[in-house]
Amino acid sequence: MSVWPWLDPRAVTAWSDFEATGEAEADRKEFAEAVHRPDWNHVYPPHILSVTAADEVETAGVRLSGLISAFPRRVFGDDLDAWTAYLGIPEGDARLMCEAMRSPRLSRVATAFMRPDLVVTDEGCRLVELNVAASLGGLSTCAPYTKATLRSAYARFLDARGLSVRGVDTSQVWLDVLAGLVERHGDGPLHVFEATADPADLDSGRRFFVDMVRSAGHAVSCGLVHDLELTDEGAYFAGERVDAVFTAYTWHETKQFVPPSLTRRLMELDTARKVDFIGSPAAALYDDKVNLTLLFDAEFAALLTDEERALVQRYVPETFRLTARNLERAFALREELICKPADAFGGKGLVFGALLDEAAWRDVLAERLQNPAERYILQRRLSPAVVELPGPPSSRREVVLAPLVFGGRYAGTFVRQAAPTAGSAINASSGAEVAGVLTFRD
Repeated sequence: MSVWPWLDPRAVTAWSDFEATGEAEADRKEFAEAVHRPDWNHVYPPHILSVTAADEVETAGVRLSGLISAFPRRVFGDDLDAWTAYLGIPEGDARLMCEAMRSPRLSRVATAFMRPDLVVTDEGCRLVELNVAASLGGLSTCAPYTKATLRSAYARFLDARGLSVRGVDTSQVWLDVLAGLVERHGDGPLHVFEATADPADLDSGRRFFVDMVRSAGHAVSCGLVHDLELTDEGAYFAGERVDAVFTAYTWHETKQFVPPSLTRRLMELDTARKVDFIGSPAAALYDDKVNLTLLFDAEFAALLTDEERALVQRYVPETFRLTARNLERAFALREELICKPADAFGGKGLVFGALLDEAAWRDVLAERLQNPAERYILQRRLSPAVVELPGPPSSRREVVLAPLVFGGRYAGTFVRQAAPTAGSAINASSGAEVAGVLTFRD
């Protein structure tokens, strides 16, 4: 099996030569220490993709993010009730999301942070989902990973050969987008509060977030969202005025740990321009996987341009709702489908039809169809390509490339990879190795 052809061949050759110097193992250890999350499995040697491959991922990521996030509004216009009804969102959740979406300020922030996940197949990249949330994974990997790469002995070895490694400044793009979303509400520097919801949350990436925000001259605090003091004048933490509340928690955590009254109070203060609420429930409307089914709904096909239709055909596997109406179709296509929760994350709740017999598949779908607490989609199963990577002899991996799109701008590509496994979701939460994409640029 040949080395993954998306890699720049100059990097493949250079890596073999660098290994021969005997410096690779020491550099690997220094690299691991330089990356801020040592408990995660980081890829080494770094992926250096060809410019052609990296540019395709960038272009596809930006275009898909723009299309999928804009299409629901094209279908439903300003009828948010029709949109949430199509998605099948429970009434209480829908009410909170719609309240947020009706605020022009919160609505504009809703799609500021997006990440399409593209599985590498033998036919190219294929989308599995579009993530829309302030708390996206990838930021706290890409930025320090690129920095560690550029400071490595391997990068110096490449530079001596006239090969200059380049990576997107993910932190700077994020900070630029933040600057356009917030304003100072008090004296002194802008004060960002990173809010968590789960008292047991011990995110090892938090140190990176704090350092990044401080690098822009801002003040930053971290704590539970419940610890905020919300008054008519604004939000306070430990007696200090907070300008922006940035949610580091998911919609699932919101429903589990944050009372709707607290979320509404933050929304009200944002509307009154007393605090900037980054991560309101408006983002959860866009994050819902049922939105993908709109692209394949015959009723709305005419709303896609020829160019958009070609984009969907090239990158997006067929996706449809699990409903009583579609049940027989889902039974018949068992071996070709995956069943996914509509608003879960991290590969949770995936069921692969090909790994079940017909009776078990029928039981799972029937049970899920009767579950009032969750909604599900069915998506054509993708077969990840198994690629050979430089490094240890066992470096055969399945790969997901996840371009970060902040404020409509490309902000780097988050990589996840894992050894081939039937039914694998290739997620960092399940032990996948992580990295950021780099290139050689003249």
